[in-house]
Amino acid sequence: MSLTEYIIMFVCVTTMGIGVPALGDASLIAAGTLAGEGRLNLWIVLGLSMIAWMLGSVAGYAVGASGGRALLDHPGRLEKSRRNLLAKGDRTFGRHTFVASVTMPAYVSGIFRVRIWVFILGAFVAGVAWIGMYVGLSYFLGAEIAKHIGNVGTKAVVGVIVIVVIGLVIRAGVAKWRATRQARRAQAEVSPVKATSD
Repeated sequence: MSLTEYIIMFVCVTTMGIGVPALGDASLIAAGTLAGEGRLNLWIVLGLSMIAWMLGSVAGYAVGASGGRALLDHPGRLEKSRRNLLAKGDRTFGRHTFVASVTMPAYVSGIFRVRIWVFILGAFVAGVAWIGMYVGLSYFLGAEIAKHIGNVGTKAVVGVIVIVVIGLVIRAGVAKWRATRQARRAQAEVSPVKATSD
């Protein structure tokens, strides 16, 4: 057993928990494979991975909560687009807080001020899912199969996110169309009244 391998895995999984694309997935697959070969202890790998994931997630949440919102909500270039994004995010997180905490990077939950206990629960569920999938598959099936299945899992998550975004865009478009239609109706109703009073 090598302390270095545990330390490398811990650092990589911590950055993964923060939401920074890094070597977290690969390190989990490697650790699971080494555990399957008897070179690392499976329970230490799982325990350290969850601690690293939760530490990274809380750090990502703190970064998003302390500076992420100010970064998006300041005057300047693309101000209107950024503020529209914040408004949509606030509505989405208001309705689907737990699901968003599970599926989105930790700093996003911080930006949209998800309640900390909801975020912690969501981060825990996400950590169990990702760590369990990567370590478990590579432990039992080997690195190559785990990598392929992990890629399918990542694609599935990305697909779900894309579908949700498309749904939100369609919903926003329909809401805007209805608001415009209602405004025109209201204006049309006001116009004859004005003409009569004149």
